[in-house]
Amino acid sequence: MAGLLSAFSGNFEIHPKTAEVVIMPLDDNGKEDNDLGGKKILQYWPSSLTTARSANWQSRQIPGAPLPLYQWVSGSDRTFNFTAMFSRDMDGEIGTDVAEDKYNVDVDAAIAWLNLLSWNDYKDLGDAGKIAVAPPVLWLYFTGTKLGYNRQAISSLRHEGDGIYCILLEVGEERSNWFQGGTVRLASVSLNFAEVMQIGGAIYPYGRSDFKSMADKYTRRKSS
Repeated sequence: MAGLLSAFSGNFEIHPKTAEVVIMPLDDNGKEDNDLGGKKILQYWPSSLTTARSANWQSRQIPGAPLPLYQWVSGSDRTFNFTAMFSRDMDGEIGTDVAEDKYNVDVDAAIAWLNLLSWNDYKDLGDAGKIAVAPPVLWLYFTGTKLGYNRQAISSLRHEGDGIYCILLEVGEERSNWFQGGTVRLASVSLNFAEVMQIGGAIYPYGRSDFKSMADKYTRRKSS
């Protein structure tokens, strides 16, 4: 009867069967960091994805002018928000009592791994004490969504596809169903990412020209 909880959860019924959401922590060289768990695929495709970005303009007030003058300063954060869902239909230790499959994952372990990606650590320098180590840069990939535009970074670091280099800013957890012994059955984790251009010790800026090849495919014009 595996899959009952998942099959009757409306959030999962319309999700793509083949598309995957991949999250991969990177080391200081921009390579997959296996010490942080390496590349993992989320159990379900999220029901929605929200992206946002703004441009920073500084207004300059001119005495007697009807409107201020605006001076462009810089780009602002490009953020990505979605909720990851995790579920299990059978009680018991995953991998021992219960085989891990698409309907049964260790929900607490999944939540812990996502939290790990937003926390810093400390490196022991011996007599010099300890220094703080920042949370990792991540490779976030949504199959087929064409969200990544930083072609220079993708090409230089040899990552396939059009994913996004980002950092995890916020993790919010909601556990909503348990087995009798207290093991969580269903949880949702809200995730907030911000795109970065500093990866593996290098900086990869990009601009509107990187959008052009995709934008040019939209040919709809106003009817005459």
